[in-house]
Amino acid sequence: MVFKGFLSGNKRQSIYLGAPEAEAETSSQSRVNLMDVYEDYHNLMEQLSYEKFIIIGRKGSGKSAFAEYVYLLAQENPNLFCEFIRKDKVSLEHLVHLGDEAGYTIKGEQLFKWLIYTNIIKLFAFNEAAMESKEYELLRQFVKKNSGFIDIDKNQVNELVRKHGFEVNVEPLRRFIKSKLSGLFEFKESRAPFYKLLPHLEEVIVKVLKSRIEKDNTNSYAIFFDDLDIGFNINNQETVDNVVELIRTCKSINNEIFGKNNIQAKAYVLIRDDFEKFISSKYADTAKIFSSYSAFIRWYQDEIYRNGEESDLNIKKFINKRIRNALENQAVVCNEEDPWYCLVDKTNDNTNKSSFKHLLDHTLYRPRDLLLMFSPLENGTYPLPLGRNELKSLIEQYSENLVKELKNELSSFYTESEIEQLFVALAEISKESGFGDDAGLDYERAKEIIQDCIKTDNPSKILDDLFDRSMIGAKEPSGPYKYKCREPIGSAAQYRLRYQYKILLQYAIRDYVSGRRYA
Repeated sequence: MVFKGFLSGNKRQSIYLGAPEAEAETSSQSRVNLMDVYEDYHNLMEQLSYEKFIIIGRKGSGKSAFAEYVYLLAQENPNLFCEFIRKDKVSLEHLVHLGDEAGYTIKGEQLFKWLIYTNIIKLFAFNEAAMESKEYELLRQFVKKNSGFIDIDKNQVNELVRKHGFEVNVEPLRRFIKSKLSGLFEFKESRAPFYKLLPHLEEVIVKVLKSRIEKDNTNSYAIFFDDLDIGFNINNQETVDNVVELIRTCKSINNEIFGKNNIQAKAYVLIRDDFEKFISSKYADTAKIFSSYSAFIRWYQDEIYRNGEESDLNIKKFINKRIRNALENQAVVCNEEDPWYCLVDKTNDNTNKSSFKHLLDHTLYRPRDLLLMFSPLENGTYPLPLGRNELKSLIEQYSENLVKELKNELSSFYTESEIEQLFVALAEISKESGFGDDAGLDYERAKEIIQDCIKTDNPSKILDDLFDRSMIGAKEPSGPYKYKCREPIGSAAQYRLRYQYKILLQYAIRDYVSGRRYA
C-alpha cells in the first residue's frame, strides 16, 4: 500500500468485496487478491485442457478473471508459463497502417503467428530450467534484441518502424538454427521482415518444446488474447475480420503445431458472447469453429434456482466467498452459516423470495453485477447488516453503473446518438408498460416506439438484440416473463422474442429510465 504510513488512525470501517475488473485484483497493492477468492465454477481448467481454446461469455462474466487466475498460478508454479496479449497494446489496424506507410503489407495471420511464437519462445528461454542451460542463450538474445516487436508497446513500435520498418534482428536466431537445427537459414543480412521468420520460428518451437528438458519438467504454456472489444466495431469490417483471423490462426497453431507435435502449449481467445453471435453468421467457417472449440461462461442455473438450495448456486458461492474474505480482512466476526446474512439482514427475506434473489433479479446474473451492487460499501457509510432502505439505495446506484456498462457494450454495435435514442425508446416502453402482474407492452407497439426513436428499417432486429442482451424481457400470453440471462443451460427451446409476447424492461434499466433523466 503506497500511503500506508500516512493513514489516519480514525479511518472508517469499510467492506470491500472486490474490483469489477479482474486485473485490479492481481497486484501486490490490490485490496482483494484474486488467488484468495477465485474458484473455477465452470470447470474451465478441464475444458480448456483439451481441444477448446475460445472462452465465451458476456462482458463481466469472468473471462478475464479466469485468465488472470491462470497467470497468477503460473507465478507460483515452476512448470506453468503464461502471457497476455491485449488489444489495447496490440492494434493490428494501427500496425497495418504503419506497414502501409513503410511499404510493407502486414497480414493479420502473420502478426498473430509472430506474437504467439515469439511469446512462447520468450516464456521458454527465460524459464528457470532453460536459464541454467547455455544452449538457449542465443534464443534469449533473440528475444532481447527484438523485445519491442514482441512485448509490443505502441510508442516503441512507432519508433522501431520508423527506424527499421518491420525488419527484426535475425543474427541470434541464425546462429541458433545453424548450431541446433542444422537447417538452412536463407537470410544473409542481419535484419529481415518478421513474417519471413515464421517457418523458422515454428521449427524452433517444435525443437525446444519437444526437448528432454521440457519433457522432464512437464512444462505447459498458455497465451491469452484479451480485450478484443477495444476498437471493435461492426461497421468497420477490418476490425471484424481481424478478430476472425485471430481465431483461425489460433485454431491452426493449436491443432497443427502444438497438437500434432504433442506440445503442451495453447493460444486462447477471450471473446464476448455478442461478438460470437455476430461473427458466427458472417463467415462460412466461424459457426463450426465456435461450436467445436468454445467453452461458455453462464451463471444462471435454472433447476437449482427454482427448486434447489440457494447456497448451491455458483453465483451465491461466488459472492459468499468474497463476503467472508472481506469480513475477515476487517476482523468482523461472522457467526452466520450463510455469510450473506452477515452482510444483508434476514428481515429482508420474504415468503416469496429471498433478499439474494431479489437483488439478483435486478442484475444480469454476472459476478460483476454483484461487485458493482456492493461497491458503495467501501465508503464505510452503510451499517451492517444491510436493511431494506440500504438495499434500495444500493440498487439505485447499481442501475446507474449498469447503464454505463451497457452503453459501453453497445458502442461496438451502435453509434453514440443511436444508443441515446435507444434509452429514450426504452423509457417510453417502460412508461406504457405499466406495473404489476399485467405489466407489459404489446410487441407491435414496442416496434413502433423503436421505429420512431431510432429511424431504423428493422425495429424487430433491434428488439431482438435488446432481448438477447436481457435489456428487455418478454411474457407469453399465459406464462412467466423470460429474460435471456435466465435461459436454462442446454435448453432445447432457446428463448426468442415473438410477436405475440408482451415486452417489459429489465428491472434496473426500468429504474434508470424512470428517473428524472428520461421521465
